Amino acid sequence: MTQLRTTHPVMTALASGVPLSLLADLADPAGPDSRHIYDTETADLSWLRDLAFPSTTPPAGMHATG
Repeated sequence: MTQLRTTHPVMTALASGVPLSLLADLADPAGPDSRHIYDTETADLSWLRDLAFPSTTPPAGMHATG
């Protein structure tokens, strides 16, 4: 019997560069203090764009197979 293996969305997000600290904050039932974070931190949100619009080009160092 063949089993289909899927990647958990959290692992996909981590592999795409989503910061672990963000995932931990989002897992908190009270949620992160978004207003404070927004007011005090600068961020490179390119990972969010890349997650929303994935490229068909393999990441640097990876080679497409097939």
